[in-house]
Amino acid sequence: MAVPGGDGEGRGRPVVLVTGCSEGGIGHAMARAFAAERCAVVATARSRASMRGLEGDPRYLLLELDVRSEESARRAVEDSLRELGRVDVLVNNAGVHLVAPVAEVPMESFHQVFDTNVYGTMRMIQAVIPHMMERKEGTIVNVGSITALAPGPWAGAYSASKAALHALSDTLRVELRNFGINVMIVAPGGTKSNIGSNSADKYDQINDWKYYKKYEKSLRARTDISQGAGCVTAEDLAKRVVKLVLKKNPPAWFAYGQFTAILTILYYAPLWFRDYFYRLVMKM
Repeated sequence: MAVPGGDGEGRGRPVVLVTGCSEGGIGHAMARAFAAERCAVVATARSRASMRGLEGDPRYLLLELDVRSEESARRAVEDSLRELGRVDVLVNNAGVHLVAPVAEVPMESFHQVFDTNVYGTMRMIQAVIPHMMERKEGTIVNVGSITALAPGPWAGAYSASKAALHALSDTLRVELRNFGINVMIVAPGGTKSNIGSNSADKYDQINDWKYYKKYEKSLRARTDISQGAGCVTAEDLAKRVVKLVLKKNPPAWFAYGQFTAILTILYYAPLWFRDYFYRLVMKM
């Protein structure tokens, strides 16, 4: 097993554990950006093969991790501590998307979204917190979504999971401050990554709508809205996030990417205006 900074070389560098590092995603870009800043990076994903772009590079410790399993989360943290001595930064990036009308979302799909996006994040946090509390330092980065500010049609389950993650992060930031632990929310806007193709595949599996057939075009468009022209690259987002995370006092909130401005405006706008805007979107 290749270990970043083996023989103690990397012990003085920040150790960063990133979840959801499959090639083509934001986590993969994050791992590369942290490594470029001379961090020792623990890159994780459910399948080691999905991280082939990082394979063989001595800057990374590659671990298989399924955030839906408490045992897997605990083992990943234990392996990181055994190999690198500590975890300075935890980046909770692993997540799944879902495009579907809320009234017809199979409950199993609802469970999968929350189990990964919310409970998976909390499993990782509870696995690493004892170590960070003992050292009285550390940074937790939770990757949410700008859509949580002003949830619109067709991605209600996903937006709800990210809103829950934002709320938990706000509470954790206050509760952990006295232990020297920072909590930062990253809220990406439209960012080009593999989430678009994954979302389209999942949509094809459950799109036998009973009541929403006439909105098929609008629903289909929602699967890859974050992959179009004007969206930022995962690499651009990752570089900006890493610069902030490695500061002495990381910010509590960072939003970046297409649609950030419009969704922020909708967040502050009267609800009647937001509803009117989204009714127009549904007809497109």
